[in-house]
Amino acid sequence: MRLNKWKYLFKTYFNYTVKEQRAISVLMFIIFFLQTTLIVMHFIPINGTSRNDTVVNDKVEAKDGIKNFVTVTSRTIKIQKVKPQLFSFNPNTIVLNDWVRLGLTEKQSQVILKYISKGGYFKVKNDLRKMRVIKPDLFQLWQNYILLPDTLSDHKKYSGASKPIEEKIAKMNINQASIEELDQLPLVGEGRAKAIVYYREKLGGFISVEQLLEIKCIPDSVYRIIESKVTTDGKIINPLNINADSLFHPYLPKSLAKMIVTYRQQHKNYQRIDDLRILPLYDDKIMRKIAPYLIVKP
Repeated sequence: MRLNKWKYLFKTYFNYTVKEQRAISVLMFIIFFLQTTLIVMHFIPINGTSRNDTVVNDKVEAKDGIKNFVTVTSRTIKIQKVKPQLFSFNPNTIVLNDWVRLGLTEKQSQVILKYISKGGYFKVKNDLRKMRVIKPDLFQLWQNYILLPDTLSDHKKYSGASKPIEEKIAKMNINQASIEELDQLPLVGEGRAKAIVYYREKLGGFISVEQLLEIKCIPDSVYRIIESKVTTDGKIINPLNINADSLFHPYLPKSLAKMIVTYRQQHKNYQRIDDLRILPLYDDKIMRKIAPYLIVKP
């Protein structure tokens, strides 16, 4: 009974019509033809080299490529491990390239410069040791070259000893210095030098060194470093005539400038600076700040 059952199932699922049998035969022939073609093409040479040899060569080249990559990588690592160049330095004033020469990477150097730009300051040698990017063995190499006192009690003596040296160095006049000259100041660079000259032209001249703090790209940490190296003659290069048709100055609000011009057009020219007191928007604080830059011409 079981045998008859299996025969019935076989005939049910594997009983094909004549058309179906022909179709199966054609399909088997196509499969056999394609497989045979692939085998034959595998051994047909291409440009004098068989596909089998090409595959072997590709594998060999891949292995050689990996070896070369490992060799180049190892060389690169060796190149990066450059022996630190030791020289006397003040960590508050040196630039990126100097930190790299001392043995730090560019990223590590940028961490320290970012700390300084945000107001950080190294008073004694051990303050530098607290920076995580500086390894203890590297700090030991630097210790005798750091131009900072060992303790806070020596800070005044150290600062006092350096003053006569600083006084001998001529200070730079920020009212006359060019971009190239300002670029030589520590932590200034070309970008900040251009900003100083641009703001100087807008002001009409610096009457005080502290006006450098009004420039956005010069934080307090940078100002403290360059303050002792710069000066100003206080001369006004481009004074502002309050009888002019338009008034533009960083210290003069646009609303007050417009009122000064409008009132003059409706009445008569100003005879002196104190004539501005009659304006509704007159402000003593603003006028005290901008007064050195104002003149009266008919």
